[in-house]
Amino acid sequence: MDLYSVETYLRPKSLTEVSDWQPDWNWLAGGTWIFNEVQPQVKTLVDMQQLNWSEIEVTPQGLSIGATCIQNDLLDFSFPAPWTATKALKDAVRELASFKLSHAATVGGNICLALSASTFAPAMVALNASYEIWRPNNSEPYFVEAVDFQTAPQQTILQPGEVLRRIKIPIWNIAQWQTSFKRMAVCTAGYAIAIVVTAYHPQTQQVRFGISGSVKSPRLIEFDTVPTPEQIVEAVRAMRSKSFREMPRHIYLEDEQGSAEYRRHLTQVLMQRGITELTTGINGKRRY
Repeated sequence: MDLYSVETYLRPKSLTEVSDWQPDWNWLAGGTWIFNEVQPQVKTLVDMQQLNWSEIEVTPQGLSIGATCIQNDLLDFSFPAPWTATKALKDAVRELASFKLSHAATVGGNICLALSASTFAPAMVALNASYEIWRPNNSEPYFVEAVDFQTAPQQTILQPGEVLRRIKIPIWNIAQWQTSFKRMAVCTAGYAIAIVVTAYHPQTQQVRFGISGSVKSPRLIEFDTVPTPEQIVEAVRAMRSKSFREMPRHIYLEDEQGSAEYRRHLTQVLMQRGITELTTGINGKRRY
């Protein structure tokens, strides 16, 4: 789509070149969303490709993913064999959209767009990821936990001009946990109405659920041991607004695709399916 309101196109090689951030500027990463809708408020596009933030780095501390990393690069990258939790990242690519989109869209763009049906957000929440945020005024960058980054559909904690630099996943989470990705939509290629990424630690029996699609912003539910179906139901019912001012039922989305109650029920179902998949062997017996 032609963005008829755009008057200026910038390709900075460092943030110092865009330190004087203006209200009508907009970051451009893969462009799969911004060129898909009319953007009358955007006068200047700031292309991030020359910043060279597309790296995938394996370090002793864990995994680092640059914000402009193309999503499909996660499928092609040779991760260390023991890093079982990288399956969640690859599933996030496969479950998102067509191969045409995944060859152009960036990981950081998906996270910052903050759609309720984002596939990367629940995966990052389940893996205890953190985001490194850079500011255009050269002040010190800061980190925010993945679960705290998105505040509502298409709303994040980012202030004008701030930008996601990289995603960091600790070595303990990426190398010792197993994952299951469950997504539910009204139709096969439809908009997700519930997503649950389950992370399970076989030795400690700890369980983490990253939840999106059904809720207004990604959520995390944790258990010190494998939960029973009854505990899952209770945990979902007890989940509250991040501000603690809304009733639990108000944290769920409600539209023509599904009621809040329906989405809550689907969340419970996907949580149970995820943990059953990870803790049950081929012979149907528990692994623990």
